[in-house]
Amino acid sequence: MQGARWEYLDLAMERYALSPMRELWTLETQYNRWLEVELAALRALESVEVVPQGTAEAVRTKASVDVDRLLAMEKEVGHDLVAFLWVVEEQVGPEARWVHYGLTSSDVKDTALALVLRDAVGILQEKANALQEELRSFARRYRRTPIVGRTHGQWAEPTTLGLKALSWLDMLTRAGERLAGARETVAVGKLAGAVGTYAYFPPEAEERALAELGLKACVPAGQVVPRDRHAEGVFAAAAAGTVVETIAFEIRHLSRTELGEVSEFRPEGSSAMPHKQNPILSERLCGLARLLRSCIVPALENIALWNERDMSHSSVERMMLPQTFTVADFMLTRGRGLISGLQVHEEEMRKRITAAQGLPFSEGLLLALVRAGMSRRAAHTRVRRLAMRAVAQGRDLSELAAEDPEVSSKLSAEERARIFRLSELLGKLDTNFKRTGLVE
Repeated sequence: MQGARWEYLDLAMERYALSPMRELWTLETQYNRWLEVELAALRALESVEVVPQGTAEAVRTKASVDVDRLLAMEKEVGHDLVAFLWVVEEQVGPEARWVHYGLTSSDVKDTALALVLRDAVGILQEKANALQEELRSFARRYRRTPIVGRTHGQWAEPTTLGLKALSWLDMLTRAGERLAGARETVAVGKLAGAVGTYAYFPPEAEERALAELGLKACVPAGQVVPRDRHAEGVFAAAAAGTVVETIAFEIRHLSRTELGEVSEFRPEGSSAMPHKQNPILSERLCGLARLLRSCIVPALENIALWNERDMSHSSVERMMLPQTFTVADFMLTRGRGLISGLQVHEEEMRKRITAAQGLPFSEGLLLALVRAGMSRRAAHTRVRRLAMRAVAQGRDLSELAAEDPEVSSKLSAEERARIFRLSELLGKLDTNFKRTGLVE
């Protein structure tokens, strides 16, 4: 039974883990990165004449990752890094005595983790950039496609589908900037020995090893790389995923039967009700966003450790970090597919504007009365009364405005017609696209 439960968990992760993100979080990758760090450290120690020349090459040619043997050794000794060193010694022989010279476990683990996090955030950057390009194209294509705006779930004023997408693009651009900053923040290692004093591992050797690995040195050095760096990476990933959720949330709403303004490229049906066209991808993305954001709190709680370190963060990271970056990667990838395949029903959008009985133009009527000399309070009261009558009687606000003596006495027929003209209301909308450089 226990094996069956773990198999189910493996299948759940398999459902959402995409390559190449998936491969970053395997045991093979973990051990290979440990070996990469140890070899870089050996080459640096050779360069400062602490260990014999040729040691690193001897280890490189003989050492290999044998996951089964490593796991068996860990079970025997009860320490994963010690088990790794013992297996390397089995494979390499006498030269292995120099492996891990002057280092502590966190030197190797945190530096190797920095390599993984750097690559993981880099993958998210690529996926975010691809989604940005999709949104740019979508926003341009539909920048003049009118749709009724909604606030509080109520009709607001007309806008365009392209402007919605432009807002998503703006959010995603900031998410991309956060990812870029996080990639710099997490790409930090340390090879300073126990509690970061460089007692047995020379600082100049650390500089050379980290430069070879493409990392910056953690300054000041300590026993571990501070976990606020990792938390920044988790937040950046979660924030990017939340932009995808924002898009999916809107698509779910616009896909409702009574709206039907958009639909997913491949909506999912029902086992019982053949007519159903469920926006299942959008719903899945919204659900995963909850899981993704749940990683932020443990990432923050990992920052405070006892003295120079304790182990309370380790078990959390083994679960939380793979989950964070795997889910964020899936969301950004599928979010792009959601936009690229979205079916836009422009006629339904226009029907909704017509069905709104002129109510989305109420502000224009209010302001026209103000310009004609009516106090704002009086104008607001009168337009609201007319709007409520329009709803109650099922009539258009423009008709009731024409019948109202005070309104018609202040506004000509042409002025009233202009208020309810869609092109008038959306005439300056391109300003948003020009300011963002999407159109000339």
